[in-house]
Amino acid sequence: MIKYTLKNDLYSLDLPALVLGTANVDRQDNDEGYFEIFDKYFELGGRCLDTARVYCNWVEGGDGASEQVIGRWLESRNNRSDIIIATKGGHPYFTEEETINRLDEASVTEDLGQSLEALKTDYTDIYMLHRDDTSKPVEEIMPYLDKFVKSGKVHILGASNWTAERIDKANKFALENGLTPFSVSQINYSLAHSSADILGDDTQVSMDMREYMWYEKTGFPVMAFSPQAKGFFSKLAAGQSATYQLESSYATTANLARLAKVKRLSDQTGHSPAVITLAYLNSQSFPVASVFAVSKLWQLEEDMTAQDITFDKRTVAFLDNLYDV
Repeated sequence: MIKYTLKNDLYSLDLPALVLGTANVDRQDNDEGYFEIFDKYFELGGRCLDTARVYCNWVEGGDGASEQVIGRWLESRNNRSDIIIATKGGHPYFTEEETINRLDEASVTEDLGQSLEALKTDYTDIYMLHRDDTSKPVEEIMPYLDKFVKSGKVHILGASNWTAERIDKANKFALENGLTPFSVSQINYSLAHSSADILGDDTQVSMDMREYMWYEKTGFPVMAFSPQAKGFFSKLAAGQSATYQLESSYATTANLARLAKVKRLSDQTGHSPAVITLAYLNSQSFPVASVFAVSKLWQLEEDMTAQDITFDKRTVAFLDNLYDV
């Protein structure tokens, strides 16, 4: 599998191009089903599970389920040292009246402690702040994150849904003051154009031209969530209609043009649209690991065939709808 090195002064790890996301692991009574998917992912060469403290509190009875299921799997398989665990904390509380930000040291420390307990481990390989709070200076955030790394509870720091501008500012401060910088960024990124309007969540950050130019210039690693645009390409390429609001929102003129290119490339190569969208991210000029999710074994087996596939620059440009043939 294609891998990318993430490192700081104390730790280094090889992040696989295909990371199994677990935001849909929301039940406490389905270990057998979830374990089967985790086992198959591992069997096929997968070595990183992505989760978060907030998963899956939007489902009744699902609060903390994702991390807890992973913890039970790690314990039952006795394979903690073979798996990269990426989790996230500091997610805000949303009420009808306001957004309550939680990037203060006490809140994030509490989240990290609860994550480690649920995961049945004393460290997480990657720890990301799940959202940003631009009212809080990076000078207040990076020192306590550095403590997590120096304590051994966190190996690699990441920022989820932070703009490139904020990551750059945070890392400059960290490096100037002998602190651990961020080594990876998790944002919404796929072949499909996306935005806060499409996602319906202005706390999420999507790859756009301004962001892309920074990543291309710096070579900063990305963990792309929703790398298959919520199944937009696969579903519509198969002739199915969009059944969810988010799928319909992706159906812009630009994305429908890219869908046509995906269908043509699928016909030419025999790769499924799902695999093409993952291989597209494998082929960027900076490191991109795709955080994909599945609910069925056949989906996992199909997606994992993309783990070693890359396209040349001309094919990437074709998918970006920059030229035709």
